[in-house]
Amino acid sequence: MAEMRSVPPWLLKKTPRETPATLRRGRLKSGFVEKTLHAIAEVMKNEVFSESIANRQGLFQNLDPRAKLVTVLFLIGIAGLFHHIFPLILFNLWLFWLAKSSRAPIGVFAKRVWIVVALFTGVLVLPVLFNVVRPGTPLLVLFHLSRPINLGYMTIPAEVAITRQGAQAAALLMLRVGASVSLAVLLTLTTRWNVLLKALGALGIPSLFLSILEMTYRYIFLLLSASSDMFMARRSRLVGRAAPREERRFVTVAMGSLWCKTAALSEEVHGAMVARGYAGTPRSMVEFTMKLSDWAWIVLVLAAAVLFIGGDRVLG
Repeated sequence: MAEMRSVPPWLLKKTPRETPATLRRGRLKSGFVEKTLHAIAEVMKNEVFSESIANRQGLFQNLDPRAKLVTVLFLIGIAGLFHHIFPLILFNLWLFWLAKSSRAPIGVFAKRVWIVVALFTGVLVLPVLFNVVRPGTPLLVLFHLSRPINLGYMTIPAEVAITRQGAQAAALLMLRVGASVSLAVLLTLTTRWNVLLKALGALGIPSLFLSILEMTYRYIFLLLSASSDMFMARRSRLVGRAAPREERRFVTVAMGSLWCKTAALSEEVHGAMVARGYAGTPRSMVEFTMKLSDWAWIVLVLAAAVLFIGGDRVLG
C-alpha cells in the first residue's frame, strides 16, 4: 500500500489508445516518409536475400563465372530464334528447372521474371491482339461498329476482335522476353556482383565501364542508408501527418543535402583509392578455374540448344 501511495496518480491512469492526431483526423494513413522508408528497407532486404542465394551450393553457383556468363548470353540469343510457342514453353520450363537446381526459390524467381514481363512487355504487345493492328482469324469478337472508321493511316474495322494470329504473336514475344529475363535473373541471383564484374572483364568489357558499375553498386546502398537516416530523423520529430506542402519542401531540401553528401563522398573515395595505388583497373581476389564440370555444362547447353531449336524447326 505504501508503494501504491508513492506512485503519482497520473501514472496510474490508463493511456487512451488514440493519439490526439488520431482523434482529430481519424486513422492515419501511411505518408510519403513511411512509404519511402519501406521502399528503402525492401531494396536492402532484396539485396541481402540475393547474396544469400549466391552463397548456396547449387548448379549455377558451382560453375565457373566465365562459363556461366557465356552460356547465359548464348541462351539469350537462342531464345530469340524460336518461331513456335510449344518449344518455347518447354524452354521456359527448362529454365525453371535450372533455377530449382540452383536452389533459387521458385516463387521469388517467378515474381521477378513474370511480373516484369507482364507489366512492360504485356502492355507493349496488347495492341497486337486486335485486328485493328494485326488482321487475322477472329477468336473473340469484342464489339461491332456500323461501318469501318478511317483514322489516317489506320482503319478500325466494323468488327473489332482478338485474332488468332495476334494472340500467337503476343504469346511468342512474351515467352521470348520471359526466357531472356529468366536467364538474366538466374545469373544475377546466383553470382556475386564482384565476381560477375570480373567475368565481364574476362570477356573484354572496358575496365572503366566495370569500375563505374562496381562503384555504383557498392555505394548506392550507402546512399540508401543515408536517405533512410534522413527520413527516420524527420519521422521521429513529427506528431501526426505533415502538410503536403511541408513534405514537398522536405523532399527538395533532402535532395540537395544528399547531392552535397554524394559529391563530398565521391571526392573522398577517389582520394582514398588513389592513395592505395588505384590506377584505373579494378582488382578482385577471386581466381577463376575451369573444371571438368564447367566443360560438361557447356556441352549440355549446346546439346539443349540443338534439341530445342531443332524441335522448333521440325514444326515448320
